[in-house]
Amino acid sequence: MFLTASRRQLLFPLIRRYALQGVGWGVVYSLLRFGLLHQEVGLLVRHAFIGLGVGLFVGLSEAFVIGSNFRHKPFGFLLLVRTGLYTAVTALWLLLVATLKCVYVQQQSDAAVFQYVRHGTFALDVGASLLVCLLIVALQQISSLHGPGQLFNLVRGKYHRPQEVDRIFMFVDVKSSTTIAEELGNLRYSQFIQDFFRDLTDGIVLTKAEVYQYVGDEVVLTWPLPVGLSKAQCVRCFFLMQRSIEARKASYLRQYGYYPRFKAGLHGGRVVATWVGEVKREIVYHGDVLNTTARIQSLCNELGQELLISEELLTQLPPLSGVQAKFMSTLNLRGRQQAVSLHGLTRGSQLAETAHK
Repeated sequence: MFLTASRRQLLFPLIRRYALQGVGWGVVYSLLRFGLLHQEVGLLVRHAFIGLGVGLFVGLSEAFVIGSNFRHKPFGFLLLVRTGLYTAVTALWLLLVATLKCVYVQQQSDAAVFQYVRHGTFALDVGASLLVCLLIVALQQISSLHGPGQLFNLVRGKYHRPQEVDRIFMFVDVKSSTTIAEELGNLRYSQFIQDFFRDLTDGIVLTKAEVYQYVGDEVVLTWPLPVGLSKAQCVRCFFLMQRSIEARKASYLRQYGYYPRFKAGLHGGRVVATWVGEVKREIVYHGDVLNTTARIQSLCNELGQELLISEELLTQLPPLSGVQAKFMSTLNLRGRQQAVSLHGLTRGSQLAETAHK
């Protein structure tokens, strides 16, 4: 399987995280099951080892099997498959470790393992792992409906009252979308956009962006100001997404006859964040920053640029190797006293030093 550099950057930390989480859950279960005072080091290590094995399997499954091949399956199906598969793997690791223990202490492994299954705590261990897997998988899938961290924000009450926050926004839109939609028809165009959004994921995750909204063939990304400015993550995100699409250009052309070229506008500033809605709850941002960013993106075609950024944001960025900034125009917005200077960013030499003075 061919993996791009960005995909490798994303998948290997994901597998490592699942492995470490598995170790943690193994230790927690051991402490809850047998108590801290009566805990044996060997028992703690055994459960940590089981957790490591299960965590590695889960990480590999999510990275290479379930995450890519089951994305169109229903919520209930994925919940059952993930829970059943991971519980079965836990059961196998429990039996494997029990067998290794018997061999180590020179016991009759067949009889000892049978005793563990028939009269021991095997059923309790498997039942506990079933409940834990069900809970974790359900929370992960529910969290994916809101975006990473948003479910936790809802639970702890963050943004239940309007708050002013400093945010960077990027509006990303597919070029020539009307022409492509007319050629492909509604269903194939919808699949085309689904693939496009999926292929943007690596750049989004690697640069710690949050998906604020999907609107038709447009996606709105956002960062807390310090996160987006750090290592110029908000700019890196665009070019990482661009490289991901370029890497799959041949596949798009083979399947659809088109590949998605896209444009984006970048701007940042102070907005109001709050939860809204009763039937459906979500965090929304209010303020002039969003209107300005949308307007910046709409000028990309007119100015012949794929990425436009406001000078206000550009001057706050650290130098980014491999990217060149060029002044393009000044945007005058109704109701805004100060004009917005726009720069086009392209892959090339380092960011122009004059843009940071």
